[in-house]
Amino acid sequence: MNIAIILALTSLVSYFVYVRLFAPAVVISVESADEIVAPNTRTAARAKVLSCARVYNRIQLKGYVENVGNTDLSFVTVTALWKDENSRVVESAVVYVVKDMILAPGERRDFEASSEKSRAARCNVELLDWWT
Repeated sequence: MNIAIILALTSLVSYFVYVRLFAPAVVISVESADEIVAPNTRTAARAKVLSCARVYNRIQLKGYVENVGNTDLSFVTVTALWKDENSRVVESAVVYVVKDMILAPGERRDFEASSEKSRAARCNVELLDWWT
């Protein structure tokens, strides 16, 4: 048993001596930061109301979302807001404008939403979320 331990220790010491003194050096090349250029991507969207009109017992909001960034958007949601005469919100709704498709830079996508609140007199829209 002692001979096995002595042989194992001798082998281990020999390995470390070989690695320290005789093993070839490993060369690692590193690229400078000037050679790696990250793309200048900007995600941005804009939402606008085109019309807000009462049709029978509903107030209909029509609008669009535009990709004003320089990368494709694959998901855009907006919040449609209906307000009374005093600018208080009487109803809101989340509208999925872009889902399971691509909105390329410069493209627009139309959307519609409606409310049955009788106090609603004005419409507004706010961007909620957008993803690339």
